[in-house]
Amino acid sequence: MGTCIIHCFHLSESLFLRRRKLKCSGEMPSCKRCVYGGHGLDCEYPSERGNKTQVQFLETSIAKLEARIEQLRNSLPQPTLEIHVPGRGGLAATCTSNSPIRCLPATRVRPQISLPHGWWEQPKLPPEVSKLLMDYFAPYAFQLGFFMHGPRLCEDLFKQSEFPSLSPFLSNVIYLWGIRLSSEQQLLDHETLFLNRAVQFNLSNQHPQHVVHNVQAEILLANFFLWTDKINSAMHRLISAVSLCISFGLHKQASSQPPGALSLPPARDSIERGERIDAFWATFLFYKVVSVQVQVPPRASTIMDDMINTPFPYEMSAYELGSVPSNPTGILTLKSFFDNPSADPSRGLLALSAKSAAFFERAMYFGVECQSVQGNPDQDIQFRRFEQMLIDFINAFPPLSQWDGPYAKCSWIATTTIIHVAVIRLHSSQKHIDSSQKSLNAAQAVARAVASLIASMDELKGLYYIHPITMPMWFTVCHTLITGIQERVDFNDDLVESLHTMIRALESFSSGCFPLRYQLEQIHEIIRTLHGLCPYMQPS
Repeated sequence: MGTCIIHCFHLSESLFLRRRKLKCSGEMPSCKRCVYGGHGLDCEYPSERGNKTQVQFLETSIAKLEARIEQLRNSLPQPTLEIHVPGRGGLAATCTSNSPIRCLPATRVRPQISLPHGWWEQPKLPPEVSKLLMDYFAPYAFQLGFFMHGPRLCEDLFKQSEFPSLSPFLSNVIYLWGIRLSSEQQLLDHETLFLNRAVQFNLSNQHPQHVVHNVQAEILLANFFLWTDKINSAMHRLISAVSLCISFGLHKQASSQPPGALSLPPARDSIERGERIDAFWATFLFYKVVSVQVQVPPRASTIMDDMINTPFPYEMSAYELGSVPSNPTGILTLKSFFDNPSADPSRGLLALSAKSAAFFERAMYFGVECQSVQGNPDQDIQFRRFEQMLIDFINAFPPLSQWDGPYAKCSWIATTTIIHVAVIRLHSSQKHIDSSQKSLNAAQAVARAVASLIASMDELKGLYYIHPITMPMWFTVCHTLITGIQERVDFNDDLVESLHTMIRALESFSSGCFPLRYQLEQIHEIIRTLHGLCPYMQPS
């Protein structure tokens, strides 16, 4: 073995000496030595004039290319997760190409990531974990109550600075939702830890720059509790959000005078001004709807309504272009709206949702108040006037085809549900002859809207979550349809089909939500009972 190695060494040394000592003859185009060797065009020896051969030129070029490849390889950034930016879209006619909304396809293959040891204990999560959790949260952010400017939030979240640009409260709640939406056990094991951090966060020492962030965090946390069937905890978070809004004057942004002892620093630009307007109306939306569900006295809720002069919001794309709503005369926003609903031009997603929530709460109020004073002509006139305003608002509501993007369409179904369930609430306690039929018509209108959403599920592929406030309303629709079926002595295929549509939707969108599945099973049990009484009523 050693003899073989020595022989190979001498052979390579001999070849090296041969190449170094032997020279080309200098004859052109090829030297005789190379021609005799059978490779005249690829002369392997340097010429006596010192010219390089073709082989040497190629070797030099290859060496340069290899050096350049190595240089480029070293300059490439390290592989990172793509960050999906949360946000909201708008009407197709007004949606801009730079609207901050992204879509995470359900079929996307997520890269395997090895999480750092003890990542959950670190004061600030490692960047790769933050990006991973944001990636889970972003596709469903809008359905969960997100109203902020997505690109700016991501910039603040991942900015390296001594003072956190993003409120730690908000970042923690985003991580909490990311963990819940991940369905990955290695993340879900730490959900309770992040939930405890969120509910124990102390807002007394918050920085004024973080007020809007903390309002956003309260709304996201409230929706987390709604999704986990803890409605009283959700209401507690929404009351905290309302308190923040009123304390810092977010409900009176048209006023030229400071609204109270606490105030925010001047907004940096139109986006930040828009975020402050959105913060109030997003709080208004969820507070109004949930307060009805937990049966907060309407009088307590309407106290705030008489102070609001913050104008209805625009779309985020409008804020990006520098356009912000104004109210220079300081008129009361809701009073002006209910005096003449058709006169207000605000047609954005959040504006329509907030208006629907206002109708929803007042419908509950009129239903209860009118029941207690039935037979009063003046009260009946007010009831009919409000009912007509509600119907006019419904008739003027943009159809599904006018909304662009899957998340905008999910907002459309949520808002459509709110305004039609408002009709059901309005008539649920009435003894008018036509009240029962109007409630049924409203329930069927929701079913038709849901059917149109299901028909476009190819476009909405991967969209498994809708507004948590929508789910209880869909059960209200189901119970209204069931009552209508029970009261009829003849077969009504439309009512049965509407009920089946609602059940299919609940089954599709209740993924990972045990309380909703429990309520769904209750409806199935009612249907099985109905099947025994009405043979045409088949379980879905």
